[in-house]
Amino acid sequence: MTSRPHPSPATPRPLYDPATGEQFGTLPDTPAEQCAGIADRAAAAFPAWAGTAPRERAAHLRELAGRLRQDRDGLIERERRDAGKPVARIGGEVEFAARALEWFAGQTLQPAGEIHPGETGVRSYTDRIPLGVVAAIAPSNYPLLMASWKIAGALAHGNTVVVKPSPDTPRSVQALVGLADGILPPHVLSAVYGGAGTGRMLCELPQIAAVSFTGSTAAGRDVAARCAGSVKRVSLELGGKNPLIVFPDADLEAAAQATVEAFTGNTGQMCVGASRLVIHEHVHDAFVRRLLELTARRTIGPTDDPATDLGPLTTRAAQQRVHAAVEDAAGHGAKVHLPPGHDSLQPALPPTHTGGFYVTPVVLDDVPLTRPAWREELSGPVLSVTTFRTEAQALHLAHDTDYGLSASVWTTHAGRAEEFARRLRAGMVWVNTWGDTEEPVSVGGIGHSGYGRELGVRAADQYTHTRAVWIGTPHRPEPPQDPHPSVGRTHPGPLDADSARHDR
Repeated sequence: MTSRPHPSPATPRPLYDPATGEQFGTLPDTPAEQCAGIADRAAAAFPAWAGTAPRERAAHLRELAGRLRQDRDGLIERERRDAGKPVARIGGEVEFAARALEWFAGQTLQPAGEIHPGETGVRSYTDRIPLGVVAAIAPSNYPLLMASWKIAGALAHGNTVVVKPSPDTPRSVQALVGLADGILPPHVLSAVYGGAGTGRMLCELPQIAAVSFTGSTAAGRDVAARCAGSVKRVSLELGGKNPLIVFPDADLEAAAQATVEAFTGNTGQMCVGASRLVIHEHVHDAFVRRLLELTARRTIGPTDDPATDLGPLTTRAAQQRVHAAVEDAAGHGAKVHLPPGHDSLQPALPPTHTGGFYVTPVVLDDVPLTRPAWREELSGPVLSVTTFRTEAQALHLAHDTDYGLSASVWTTHAGRAEEFARRLRAGMVWVNTWGDTEEPVSVGGIGHSGYGRELGVRAADQYTHTRAVWIGTPHRPEPPQDPHPSVGRTHPGPLDADSARHDR
């Protein structure tokens, strides 16, 4: 065995509060040799964890879910400070994370194979076995929630986990791993910290058996390429440029309210967010006016204020990207609509928050279909709008993207609803609703939105191998029969004893 060099000191990475733009702390990247050591220890812990009784694994996951709920306030504060999430919104994410842990705890006790017909003397069945060490790479938009989905699925199926949060939002995941200490056996769940370099290292470490990644499509391509050499299992939940289609027969008020949430929720930083509105030309004008009225009701403000609906973007680079895309669209003829009461992409804020990474929600009408605002994932509160006349045009515009994560269609025509649900090329399709996600339902994308599924029973495909097993059961001849069973008998058999009792 070759010895590794002693860990080198890591440069502290600054942590910024997106609401103010101020640095409030640092967290060093995990050095390469420490990453390898953590992976080694996770690999050493794997056989015992894989061999742990399912009911015991379930008990550990349920206890961890309880600890998340107990530390709810602390997790909310970390997410607020790291990711710029308003306090009124984070509690639901903590609860969803706990529910995911509980749901996967239940999955540990579900059947995991089938018995198959076989030849005489052979029993055949399939089962599932864990992969080994899973690297879970989580994004910045839902740091705790996405990490919990991955951790819960991997641990429930008997894997050990090394989790890497986004370098911009690490502290809620750091807290989650700390809460697991003392609940899970040592090294079953560990964390490493850093940026793209740390993620690339995990992809290339031989101790890592699988990588579950959520992030941009460009980064996902790199993950897949780096894992290919060692043939690691890879799950990618990537970007989206998702359409929301509105027909004139729809419940337009319900559709407008859903659209506002779909493009401004989490300040637009949602991979499933609807950033393209495809609307029938007969209802376009009234619908856009109503959208802007409803959007104006969303309060932009400090993240520690319970009245705040929309916080900042996570980074200054994200803020600059949104500004650039809006300016580009406007320069190519798009009409820029801000909600009533706003006259700038930079919202009016208290003096303490003018340095924050805030953006006013914006509707871009008649966007040229070649511009980034229509084609690229912006991860901000920007809605690009175009119109259609026919169903064929609506479907064509919905599919005018390489992505395929989600889509939503609004119509009261039952046949049209069924037709669009069948034909829309997206991993998640909502009809007359938007955003529904539940822990028993497996979700994920197609096309440039990735492959693999989070949550639900299909998560097992990401975290287990299926095996086919044949067990030979050769025929054993019976021992030869005694032709004179009564000869030599010295004690009565059961029937004889019975007869003797009756004779008495």
